[in-house]
Amino acid sequence: MIKLIGDNDIYSCIELMNTSLQELDHQLYERNERCWLQHIAHHVEEQNKGNALFLAIGDYASDNSIRGFMLASAFRNFYNHGWIMDVKDCITDSNYNNAFTVARLFNYMIEHVKEQGGTYWRADTIRAGTEANNYIQFLIKKYNAIPFHGVHGKVK
Repeated sequence: MIKLIGDNDIYSCIELMNTSLQELDHQLYERNERCWLQHIAHHVEEQNKGNALFLAIGDYASDNSIRGFMLASAFRNFYNHGWIMDVKDCITDSNYNNAFTVARLFNYMIEHVKEQGGTYWRADTIRAGTEANNYIQFLIKKYNAIPFHGVHGKVK
């Protein structure tokens, strides 16, 4: 079941994020938990205020355990000032069917964008390797998404 993440759901998201990060083969960024906590708290706070440009949703099992969550927020593009919902985090519990969880989260987000008069969404990944490629290929196949290419680099 997809539902909005509330103030008292943040801890379960933290636990899932920690587990997810431990399973990665590659991480580009050094983690600062305070920064990420501010990030999720800001999304939940703006959503609680009724700001449709912020979305914090979770996929919950019948026992209310979280199987995945998404944080997304919109920005205005520089070409026509239309807004684009930008998926910031899409984290899943690898013990369950990730494709099913991701699809449920994306379906909800896409419907939210439609209801709010938006037209576009995007979902980049800051992860590298097979997991990132599988995520991108799934979104292309499931949603007829168009892949854009980018690179991430570390300044030395």
